[in-house]
Amino acid sequence: MRYILDTHSLVWYFAKDKRLSSKVRKIIQEGERGKHEIIIPAIVLLEAIDIQEKKKVKFKMEKIFDFIESKENFKVADLNFLLIKQIPGRAKGLDLHDRVILTVGKIYEGIILTKDLEIKKFAQTIW
Repeated sequence: MRYILDTHSLVWYFAKDKRLSSKVRKIIQEGERGKHEIIIPAIVLLEAIDIQEKKKVKFKMEKIFDFIESKENFKVADLNFLLIKQIPGRAKGLDLHDRVILTVGKIYEGIILTKDLEIKKFAQTIW
């Protein structure tokens, strides 16, 4: 199965935050064991950097980077021209970063791991 991480899922997983749902935690852990492909949109990593720098949640970006580089089935979806061309008109009214996550979900045909109720209106999600 293929899953797309949103920012809450990524940050809360690495911060060991209890707000992360048990379903999402289990899917990410199964991904660690190679059972699933986990896609992380580049915009999610950028948002995570912002969260860390503002000290909103305690975690280390270096640990996330090392983790991603060490796992074959954890991939970063780059912000590229192909992706950007698909954003106009998609889920108007959502923040741009959420529209990027939705577009990554469409391109990779994955289920988005998110608590965001607005994203749930436009894509298959799990929380």
